[in-house]
Amino acid sequence: MILNEIGLELEMFLLNREGNILEPSKYGFPADEMGFLIELRTEHSDNPEDIMNSLLLLSDINIKKSQKLEFEIKILPYLEVTQEFQEYISEKYKHSMLPDHTKNIYGIKKTHHTGFHDNLATAGLHVHFSSRRIFGNKCLQRDLPIERIVTIMDNTFYKEIKDSKRIEGEYEMKAHGFEYRSLPASIDYKTVIQKSLEILNEMK
Repeated sequence: MILNEIGLELEMFLLNREGNILEPSKYGFPADEMGFLIELRTEHSDNPEDIMNSLLLLSDINIKKSQKLEFEIKILPYLEVTQEFQEYISEKYKHSMLPDHTKNIYGIKKTHHTGFHDNLATAGLHVHFSSRRIFGNKCLQRDLPIERIVTIMDNTFYKEIKDSKRIEGEYEMKAHGFEYRSLPASIDYKTVIQKSLEILNEMK
């Protein structure tokens, strides 16, 4: 049998009362390696309801925690930041030493690798695509047509990508499949889940 699954990574901003971006790891929130974003990772599944419920549960836990600390979680595609903030975060979290594994099907050189570009701090929704062939007690990873999937995702969510200043065509290889990285954090998650599984299940 073929098992097609997706998983989501949602990036969110943690803000104080003044609206300043905080460093999530300082306060015990799950953070990405870039240093200024909360990162939530859902279960991987072929069931859209399971993925959605996983995301809602993680979001609820972290929102309640932020409220107790009198902080606020914002799910936005980007926030404007100063050059000083970028330099502070980049130096503290060693952005220059983080390997950039992102690729782009159109050859675009800009990436979301550090989360900063054009004086914006960005937050995205990453979709991890995976397909395995299972027979007996064996499991083999299937190669996916990455360019085809990325192109369909770009076309499907063209307006959301453009309106949020995201970079189209971006993906990253993973141990089990690949991660599509062009969607904004503010996108409709249910639609993304349903469409992503639909695309994956149509791949031969």
